[in-house]
Amino acid sequence: MGWLYMHRAGMGGFDTPKAYLDNQLTWERENEETGSFEGCRVIRSVSTTGAYYAAVQRYGPNNQTHAISAVICLVRWNPKAADGLLFGYKDSAPLRR
Repeated sequence: MGWLYMHRAGMGGFDTPKAYLDNQLTWERENEETGSFEGCRVIRSVSTTGAYYAAVQRYGPNNQTHAISAVICLVRWNPKAADGLLFGYKDSAPLRR
């Protein structure tokens, strides 16, 4: 995939790339068929100058957990960008064997 860049407003009020990406990877929704909840949560994440690494776990009904997956994104952060596009990230494609 390509790079996705955004202005400060596109970050939804989050001040750092880590906070924004943690939020994007944390969600919960109700399964309309069963009425139970399923979601995804960040177990741990680290942000460096050029990358974001996270351990993410899906969960299902009754908080039943699934395997933990790794998420890796390249990150570009320039709060003083002349064009206002201060944050950009590029996620890695799923690595399946």
